[in-house]
Amino acid sequence: MRTFIPLTSLVLILGLGGSVPASAQSDPIKSAMGAAPSSISANATILDWQMKVLREGTNGWTCVPDRADTQGEDPWCMNKPWLNFLQAYVSKTAPSYTEIGLAYMLKGDSPVSNSDPYATEPTGADDWVTHVGAHLMLLVPDRAMLKSFSTDHRNGGPWVMWPDTPYVHLMIPVENPRPNH
Repeated sequence: MRTFIPLTSLVLILGLGGSVPASAQSDPIKSAMGAAPSSISANATILDWQMKVLREGTNGWTCVPDRADTQGEDPWCMNKPWLNFLQAYVSKTAPSYTEIGLAYMLKGDSPVSNSDPYATEPTGADDWVTHVGAHLMLLVPDRAMLKSFSTDHRNGGPWVMWPDTPYVHLMIPVENPRPNH
């Protein structure tokens, strides 16, 4: 990924550069709310990428808008374990969450390495994930529980991202990112 533009950047989630969509520039709250179902985002805390609170929430969820330093739209909404994960990622320390974490990225994501959380350039077709459509991300405190899932991002279903790192998590597509022809 890149160096943290505060809170980076999950999902997660490395970018190759690009411009922020006009909607994120003009209305970061609206951009952030697009990451999850309105039943979650309507009452979520909204932060900018410098971790400044743009809107206080009441439901324990936090959303961030599209990132300025990535291609496409990549806002997220996450629960507390994911916030812990992102803080650890940014500081290059091991996360310390003890509960299941869930994050939404219903607008998709930027291109990213599936094995190296800090890669900023393509790492090969077998590893570089492009065309990441809408998805959920799952953290489990016992990372060994992810061993039954594939690490192949092209398998058509859930896959493990960043295996063999402290930042391992499950990517769960909620739509086919490529049309079937």
